[in-house]
Amino acid sequence: MMRSARFTLAVLCWSLVVLIGVVAVVAAPPPTHLCGVCGPGVVDDAEIDGATEPGTLDVYVDETGDSLWSARVPVTDSAADRYRSNETALEAAVDDAWFRSHAASGDVEAVESTLEDETVVVNYTVADVARPGVGESWIVDYFAAESSNTRYQLAAQRVTIHAPDGTVVTNRPRYATVDDDAATWTASAEDDFDDQTYVTYAPSGLRGTASGYATIGLETGPAALEKGVTGGLVPGALIALAGMVVGRVDWGRDAFDLAGFERLFVAIGSIGAIGLLATSAAATGRPFTPGLGSLSALGIGYAAIGIAARRSDYRRSTRGLSALAALVTLGTGALLWLLGGPAATFVLPFGLATALFLPIGYAFERRSRPLVPLFLATLAAFASIAAAVLLALLVSPRGFGVFVYWLMVAFWVPVVVVFGYPLALMGRRLARE
Repeated sequence: MMRSARFTLAVLCWSLVVLIGVVAVVAAPPPTHLCGVCGPGVVDDAEIDGATEPGTLDVYVDETGDSLWSARVPVTDSAADRYRSNETALEAAVDDAWFRSHAASGDVEAVESTLEDETVVVNYTVADVARPGVGESWIVDYFAAESSNTRYQLAAQRVTIHAPDGTVVTNRPRYATVDDDAATWTASAEDDFDDQTYVTYAPSGLRGTASGYATIGLETGPAALEKGVTGGLVPGALIALAGMVVGRVDWGRDAFDLAGFERLFVAIGSIGAIGLLATSAAATGRPFTPGLGSLSALGIGYAAIGIAARRSDYRRSTRGLSALAALVTLGTGALLWLLGGPAATFVLPFGLATALFLPIGYAFERRSRPLVPLFLATLAAFASIAAAVLLALLVSPRGFGVFVYWLMVAFWVPVVVVFGYPLALMGRRLARE
């Protein structure tokens, strides 16, 4: 009886999941096609009668930011003969071919349909697809969808955005191939047209390239900054909570004296440094990489702070231990820079957050509030994740995804807490002695 009830409950749960999935799919809006008259194969057969291939779309941007869209759709010989002898039939076929959800919907002006050999050419104008940016740079922001539900589809074999004469495309739009003044997306590519596509163009040269990237930064920066700050709040709050807890948890507090803590940190740091270097060498053929190599350098820093905390004069106050944590972190940062360059220092804020658990534990044992080290540890965790989110969004409008973000949080926060807690215990031991 119990087994039957559990089976019924499982079936009901799976049915609910399937139902939610079906509703989500049905409720999703249809894709927005870049080419409004291309076909065949478009949903609801919205293509020019007699079309043999999806065709191509070229968007020519002029000096004022307006544009001419030119769709070229091959048709059968019989359809071409019919359109050649009857312009009204051609106009009617084009009118019937417009897909109801396309990129220029509502903005199409001055439609002109002609026949070139066996190809129907549909030209139409769309105003204000580009606007001025920084310096001499311009930005095509027409394809940056305002709705989060927008899904672009090429609906063509090729879509190309052409910058005005005398300019070049200065950025690298996602999924596009850039050739001087043109950015091209093809149906053969693995990915489709991004719903947050920006194209910047300017006169060729270093100055034009710099102004183009500055324009992209100003366009995407505020939203990216907002998401970066939001993303940094979670790890910052978790580190703050962990910092408040360490002064109230006594597990392992009396397991080591100061000499024992020093040996513990040296052992952990040495094993971590050597083991990670060996792992890096086995996996990549290089002993130091920005990932595993950086973590191995943090192991050296972990051993160093254990030695310095016991043997230096900084152990006499919360402020002194905070300064010691900062100095050891700076030293580790110099080592990271020397071995792996600037890219390897991305782990440094997490190293600082870990080291600051030393003065946090000291302050709690002295029954004072560790406001400064706790704030700095929280800020380090917040800033590191926020910077990673911001950088990812500036490189790509989609960033690195929700899964990767939570993977980072799930990795770094426990690492800081696991290695920071023994430092907090040593800080408490220093306060007692």
